Amino acid sequence: MKKKFIMLLMTVMLSFSAVCFASYGSDLDAETKMVDQFFAGGDYKKIVNFLDPELTKELTAERYKTVFEDMNNGLGKMIRKDLRVYQIFPDGHILRYEAKFEKKPEIEIDVVFKNANGKLTFGDFRIIEPNTQAPADNNAAKK
Repeated sequence: MKKKFIMLLMTVMLSFSAVCFASYGSDLDAETKMVDQFFAGGDYKKIVNFLDPELTKELTAERYKTVFEDMNNGLGKMIRKDLRVYQIFPDGHILRYEAKFEKKPEIEIDVVFKNANGKLTFGDFRIIEPNTQAPADNNAAKK
């Protein structure tokens, strides 16, 4: 009898924890699709629907095209990207990818999503070469 009760209790606990962990799964799936569309570098009309209004002011169709032309010239075509970190905050999420390009084998891509009234929007992104040093601060050198 005790064994059956313990097994039942364990099953309930594992089921509950699985449901809790799966709650962000649909958000992550939607965000991953947005990231894939954005970094495909294709049609601006397809991505403008999920961009944050603040980002659309800075990232116009022409600037989007220029960013990806520069990225293709400097890095080459993206070969693969792997999600390494998924951070959850009350007002949004951050996805951190490790990416490999034709000309650069190791690049980090950070994507920020904003959560406004339950709707996730693509808020910002940055592409970083992990082993580069930050430029020196000129004001600090003067002191």
